[in-house]
Amino acid sequence: MTNIFYLKNFNAKKLPPKFYRGLGSLLHELGMDGNDVVEDFISQYVNHAYQQSKTKSSVYLSTGFSRHIVKKYLNKNGIVKRQKKRSLYYDLLSGELKNLSQKHPDGLIPIHGKFGSYTAAFDHTKSSDNIITAKSMLDNLITAGIVEKVGKNIRFLTSLQTKSLLDIDSVINTLADLMYRISKTIQHNINASSNNETLFQMSYLSNSISKKNRRKLTDELRELARKHFREYQALIDSYEETDISKQEVVDLNNEIGISTFIFNNDNEVTKS
Repeated sequence: MTNIFYLKNFNAKKLPPKFYRGLGSLLHELGMDGNDVVEDFISQYVNHAYQQSKTKSSVYLSTGFSRHIVKKYLNKNGIVKRQKKRSLYYDLLSGELKNLSQKHPDGLIPIHGKFGSYTAAFDHTKSSDNIITAKSMLDNLITAGIVEKVGKNIRFLTSLQTKSLLDIDSVINTLADLMYRISKTIQHNINASSNNETLFQMSYLSNSISKKNRRKLTDELRELARKHFREYQALIDSYEETDISKQEVVDLNNEIGISTFIFNNDNEVTKS
């Protein structure tokens, strides 16, 4: 039997902090539940490792997780479905605020007060172990676009998060697609036996562009990218089968294409 482990697999590796800073910042902006993110990652990581080796001992070695963690996430029946406390707070409180908005003139709900107020609704819906303050929850509701502050009152807007150029679900799906595609591209390139088999993966940047020229440069890059993207689109379309059925497309179970994006970010200064 071929040993699936190489010496490099046993060297401890760590992702640079900016990986977590960038992803963490975006996930927080999208309002993702951090517990779900961590648990889903562990589940996917452990189960992928098991698919490669089919032995738990190999999973321990290749992932670094404990026997308890591996057993928990490989045994679906053993995973206790957690109540999503963060989502529960939002759902219950949003429901209370929606009802209150229909009772108050102009939909304005007083922030403070023993009855019929935001703080009363917050106290009524929070659980005994809730460590979230009424103020921090209100700040999050405003940021998410669920309510707006009007003087000493708030107005209920929607039970859906709306603060985005696209709706939140579209942004999350776009993020998932991009992460999956770039990860699989890198994985393909690592395993390619020659340069001819690699997929295109490249970035070009400069750290020497003055602030006054950054907007102009991004505008020109955007136009150049759009021009080439039209060429990419025409090329991909020219290879599509014109008489293929939807079921045949599903059966192919494949996607091929190209993604491109412009970045213009301030680098964070790391302390040594």
